[in-house]
Amino acid sequence: MPPFLQTLVAYWRRFPFRHVLLVTIFLSFWSKDKWGEQYPFTDFPMYSHLDAESDVLYVTNQKDEVLPFHTLFGTKTSTQKKTFINELAKITNADNKRDSRDAKPEERQAAGEKMTAKLMPKLKEEKLPAGTESLRFYYKVFRAEGDKIVESTPQLIAEKKVAVGA
Repeated sequence: MPPFLQTLVAYWRRFPFRHVLLVTIFLSFWSKDKWGEQYPFTDFPMYSHLDAESDVLYVTNQKDEVLPFHTLFGTKTSTQKKTFINELAKITNADNKRDSRDAKPEERQAAGEKMTAKLMPKLKEEKLPAGTESLRFYYKVFRAEGDKIVESTPQLIAEKKVAVGA
């Protein structure tokens, strides 16, 4: 073997993480249409920007003690929040094409009633804490303003009576 190659092989064997370097070089020359649609090389533009505003939907009892949504209904709050937002959009877009963020309290309550009408049949009454008389559904918005997070006042969007002490 020529001395030049012997020197090169000696350096290569002492090089840390040489396999990672080879993979990196290989991937840098591979065409994007080959890798662009394969995990972990997918391009998700929805994660490239974070909004300054985030919202949450949660449920409490009549004393405003937060209850476990998934345990009570077998569904996640994120799923129900989407249902609420969709119902709210139907209401605000029905007449004058307003943004659902500009909805009036009574419109939010109407959307909350529609959401809970779909949700309440899923209620697992045996999972309700003792003494629970009603379930209150709240919608809350968080905003980033500068370097601070500002919380809005939770908005009661629906309240449903349930069996006492289930």
